[in-house]
Amino acid sequence: MKSLVTFLGKYIYIILVFFLTITLTSCSITDDSSESLTQESQTETSASEEGNESRTEPSFEDYESYMGYISDKSNFQPYYKTVFAFEEVPGGMDNVPIQKLKVMYEEMKEVFDYVLISEYPLYYRGYYEGDLRFVDGYEQDQTSNENLDISTLINVTGYDFEGNETIITPLKTVLLGEGIFSRFSNSIAEGRNLQTTDFKLASPDQPISVVLGNAYKDIYKIGDTFSLELISEVMNFQVVGFYKPGVNFSMETGALHNVDFDYTIVMPHFIPDYEPNGDSAFFQHAFHIAELTSGYIAISEPVQQIKDDTYEDIIITMEEMAKRNGLDNFYKIPYWPVGFVWNDE
Repeated sequence: MKSLVTFLGKYIYIILVFFLTITLTSCSITDDSSESLTQESQTETSASEEGNESRTEPSFEDYESYMGYISDKSNFQPYYKTVFAFEEVPGGMDNVPIQKLKVMYEEMKEVFDYVLISEYPLYYRGYYEGDLRFVDGYEQDQTSNENLDISTLINVTGYDFEGNETIITPLKTVLLGEGIFSRFSNSIAEGRNLQTTDFKLASPDQPISVVLGNAYKDIYKIGDTFSLELISEVMNFQVVGFYKPGVNFSMETGALHNVDFDYTIVMPHFIPDYEPNGDSAFFQHAFHIAELTSGYIAISEPVQQIKDDTYEDIIITMEEMAKRNGLDNFYKIPYWPVGFVWNDE
């Protein structure tokens, strides 16, 4: 029987990891600001929500001013953000319907032009002494962050699922879905890009293929393996390629959030093809698989032609799909379109 310390430690660890995962990444910031499947104006456009400096980010008074902004933004591609609402699952994470979510994800890919890009960090276990530019939440331009408390980002003390004290540091990580990874095929400096076979993981011991930002070339080489924690389980990773310097794009609200690959680990948002064994493995499965359905649904109309009917059609289709898969009331879609600007265009 687990001791009280172990029992409490497991849940302290869950809270810590979940807090870091939610608060340090832009995708989950959008999640927190999302409303229910109703047509409501969203207020997810503040500077703090995207992690950008308030002095450089436009302020949107209302939906009309926001739509005017993205209408004038060159190469802006509009999407609706879909968010899996963990808080709506009766009984919490233990009852996340993993198999239903896998089916839902496959159907979303068939029905929609669906893009999956997530940012939740991999965690370095142990005392981190590396370059701070690899750390998730650390801004490269420190001149605007003089009061940044690094101690809240690196070497944070917590407990694992067995109640053991551990030290973790979040590293910048981008997870790409099956429908978007090929976009970066021409951005490879060495090795190879991700490929379709990388999106299925046969066992927890199988190395996960990763392509690293150019700054990692001084640390690793092709074929190297390393271990990091993904959500709640330590996993193995293998380097298959490096990106060219300066690979980046913009996304989210107004495409104001810049994603720079130089100091980033890029991995496939894989589907585990094995059953989880133990509490920590199940927690990882539940979160990771649910996040497969927290992505971006392309809007076929140009920004200037987006109407209420555009949103309502997506909502109706999503609701029908969710209900068919036993997941009704589990999804939130903000009314304000988000989007991407690909800087290679």
